Parts: sequence; structure tokens; C-alpha cells
Amino acid sequence: MNSSDMLLIYASIASSLMIITSSLIRSHKRREIKYPLSVDTEYVELDEIRKYLNTPLKGLVPDYGKSGKLIPVKLTVPLIPKELSNVWYCRKLGCGGWGCAYLCKDEKGNEVVFKVPKGLEGLIEGGEVPTVSIKAIKRIHKEVKIITKLRHPNILRLLGYGLNTPILIYEFANFGSLYWQLSKGWKPSLRDVILIGMQVGDALRYIHGRGLVHGDIKPSNIFIKDGVVKVGDFSSIVKLASQTTPQSSYGFTLGFRAPEQVFYDLRKLSSELGIESRIDTYQLGNLLLYLLTGRSIDGEDITKSQIVNEVIKDVDYPPLRKVIIKALEPMPTKRPSCEEVVRRLLKIYYRLK
Repeated sequence: MNSSDMLLIYASIASSLMIITSSLIRSHKRREIKYPLSVDTEYVELDEIRKYLNTPLKGLVPDYGKSGKLIPVKLTVPLIPKELSNVWYCRKLGCGGWGCAYLCKDEKGNEVVFKVPKGLEGLIEGGEVPTVSIKAIKRIHKEVKIITKLRHPNILRLLGYGLNTPILIYEFANFGSLYWQLSKGWKPSLRDVILIGMQVGDALRYIHGRGLVHGDIKPSNIFIKDGVVKVGDFSSIVKLASQTTPQSSYGFTLGFRAPEQVFYDLRKLSSELGIESRIDTYQLGNLLLYLLTGRSIDGEDITKSQIVNEVIKDVDYPPLRKVIIKALEPMPTKRPSCEEVVRRLLKIYYRLK
């Protein structure tokens, strides 16, 4: 092959590369124009939120977990970690969609909550040791190890887990959940609602920065310890624990689902753009809406303007209504991040002080 032939080949390669590069640039530009990500122009220093992360809610209903029959339970290795092996006196708090929770206290006064999937209540109530596949337990351990490392004032501490059983061990939230408080007649003030939004939103911002998504924000998954709200029950752990028994059921919560959890094309788009965390933004907006109106908007109904307008109009405070509308944006690419929502809520909180 002579030099002129080589030059022709190089020229052809260079031309092809230029065409491919130009095509990619045009494609990228088209994509950016079609899917513009949300940009917040209202800036406040996020460090300012720290002084409000431990601010307690007011007027809460006390005495959560004080009633019910005490059950003596001896839990030792290999059921639970050595540091938690003990005789516990447990009281059933209740059961949810996937599992049952027990408040357990030892002779020294230490209190923890044991959670087990539905169908495995015998672990606590009868000392029965179920047969669970090692593969399933290993999957739970892998996920739980990530959650136990989270340190944020508004995340419920996961203290440990069963070594060969699907037991999850949490710190005790002595005021129950938002759902429990609302069911007992507690009515949050506008200040309380915004405070809840900031505390939950900052916890979500924290986990998003670590590559995690909660995926099931709702009143029964927001717990209250000493008046401060804490996010608990990550859907990834709940899903794995539910798989250990046919009696447990797991699914996204109707009424609080983001559009991406309903429509495949939006889920695919969010995954491609790496913005799966906007699911939590939508659910945070729904949580605020529920606290203010007693209603939420499921992701399946978000495009039905009549339903949306009917619910949104009941939010009496215009600045907060605006934040909720933005958080409930159907397109995840146009929806703000949880960090943006927290910044906006902080500005509103300053106006109320």
C-alpha cells in the first residue's frame, strides 16, 4: 500500500469520526432541549437547615407503645447479633403491609423495635425459628449493611439484623409514626408541616448523595422520636424481607406513587438520565399535601387536571402550594430535587417566624 492510499484511508477515518462526533453533539443537544432538568433560582445556604433538623414538633399525642400484653422473648446468637442477645419483654405495636413490629425492653431499660415479615410472628411470640433460604438472608444482609451506616438526625437508626432470620432491629420512635399521630387526632400546624418537609427532605437529600433512593415516603414510614421526624422502612429492605414469606406483601403505596412507579416510559427515562431520586421528591410533595388536606395524588392520576386542581386548591397557603405543585410535576426531568425543595421550604419557614 503506497502513501497516497494511506492518506485516503486516514482521511476517510477522520471524516467518519467527525460525522459521528457531530451526530452525538446534535443528539445531546436535542436531548437537553427535550428534557431540561429543573434549576432552582431561589438560593439559600443549605447549612442553615442544620439548626432545624432537631427542632421538635408541637402538641404530639404521647404514650405510644404503652398498651398491650408483654411477651417474654429470649433472643440469642445466631438469631440476632451478640451485642443484642438478651431476654426481651416485647409488646406488639402492630402490623403493616409487609410485617409486624414489636417494642422490646430488657431489664436495664433499653428499648428497641424488632420487625419481622408477616407470617413470621412466631419468631417473637412463640420462639419459633423459621426456615429461610441462605440466599435470601444474604441479600437482606447486603442491603442492610448499607442502611446501618447512614448517620443523619432524621433517619431512623437501623441497629442490627438477624444473622439467619429476617429480623430488623430499629431504635424506638417513642411518638410512633405520622400516621399514628394523625389517627389519634394530632393536627399539625403550618409550621409543623414545613418543619416535617425540611427534616424529611434533608434526610432524602443525604441518602441521594450516597446513591440511594427511599421509594416509599408516606405517613406510616415517617417516625417520630422525641418530637423529631425520622425516615424509616427503606423500600429496598422491605422488598427483600417480604420475599422470605408468602404472607408478606410488598408494593409501592397507592396514593403516594410517583408517575415513574406507574408508567414504564417515565421509569426508563429516569433510569437513563440517572434521576431516579426524583421519585422521592414526588412522594415528599404528596406527604406535604396529605398533611395539609388529608388527600394525596397518585402518580397514575397526576395528568388528570380535574383531580389535581380539586386537591391542590385546598392548600390555603400560596407559597407552600407553589412548592407542592413543583414537587408533583409529572415529568421527573422538570421536577426539583429534594435539596431544592428543602431550600424553598426554608425560605417559607423564615417568613413564618
